[in-house]
Amino acid sequence: TMMRPCMGVVGAGKVGSVLAARLRSAGYPIVGVSGRSEASRLRADTLLPGIAVLEPEQVAAAADVLVLAVPDDSLITVAEQLAASGSVRPGQYVLHTSGRHGLDALAALTRLGARPIAFHPAMTFTGTAVDVDRQPVFGLTAALADRPLAEELVVALGGVPMWVAETDRALYHAALAHGANHLVTLVAQ
Repeated sequence: TMMRPCMGVVGAGKVGSVLAARLRSAGYPIVGVSGRSEASRLRADTLLPGIAVLEPEQVAAAADVLVLAVPDDSLITVAEQLAASGSVRPGQYVLHTSGRHGLDALAALTRLGARPIAFHPAMTFTGTAVDVDRQPVFGLTAALADRPLAEELVVALGGVPMWVAETDRALYHAALAHGANHLVTLVAQ
């Protein structure tokens, strides 16, 4: 069997904690998660028992595939802080879960040789175990060479991959925001 890459999640919010739990149950080792708020720490304890809660830099340093599941407004800042910390290395995959942002948001990490992927689960998360069995569409943007990993993870998560060009990310986000759950249901059907 192929060795599954070690995953790390920065942002144990509603999205990050559920993705980590789903990846873990699909057989991916989770090296750690980071979460600042009480709610995030509680969620990590509940959904990810036994997984270390670390600083973002520690998660980044330990992971083969780093997932940034942070709010849209802080994504670029988090990427820049991780870039400055020296914890991200060339060839490391860095995924973000924002619908609004494309690969540009990870530019600080791409400059270091990281492989950026926009990995947006198009569903509303409650942050509870209910989410673990749902089958979301993932709006994906990645370089051709990085697409196999993105698709592998979507399949492992029980999701459906949908490729979105970098130039179409804003339109994609607007369409989802406009249609919200109706559109997602339609796409899923």
